[in-house]
Amino acid sequence: MRILLFGISLFAVAAAMPVARPSAPEGRTSEAPQAALEQRPTDVTVVMSTSRKKYDGTYTLSHRSRACGEVTQAMIDAFQHVSRMFLVEFPVVDGGDYEVNDVTFNSKALVGGVTTTTKFYLSVGVKSPRIGHPAEYVLDTSKPDMTGTATLTTPSAGTVQLKVDGVNDRGETVNLTVVCAPRRDQ
Repeated sequence: MRILLFGISLFAVAAAMPVARPSAPEGRTSEAPQAALEQRPTDVTVVMSTSRKKYDGTYTLSHRSRACGEVTQAMIDAFQHVSRMFLVEFPVVDGGDYEVNDVTFNSKALVGGVTTTTKFYLSVGVKSPRIGHPAEYVLDTSKPDMTGTATLTTPSAGTVQLKVDGVNDRGETVNLTVVCAPRRDQ
């Protein structure tokens, strides 16, 4: 199976290369390199409400992510149309009958040690007990009437946690938590 990021194979670039970071101020250490971007064990919890019961509910899935982390400088150097961003593509499999069948998140602002932003794109696909698989919930904060906050933390070495709270242009709310652990081979 090939893993694709915007139509390009991520296996073409060494996944475990460290993220390029700006030099640390004198007397401080720079951040440690992040875990590999692809195939990370990932836990996702999505809480959706105020959607006229279309999406309303709590949805969870533990699986591997297609990608979770900051796009590395090596990927940017290898592929001209890839830019620096924090990226989540989940889960690694397509077509499963899961409560959470797709999470896509990207932010060009959550890079280089930045931990909070209001600039991001989020798309979530769920299996609603009420109506099956509704159209994906989209929150694009570059669009009018869509607002939210995305926050990154590192609860333990090699683990990254993304929390997103937002409201789309239909007044539908989402609270997303994604926890990506390091791959077991690292």
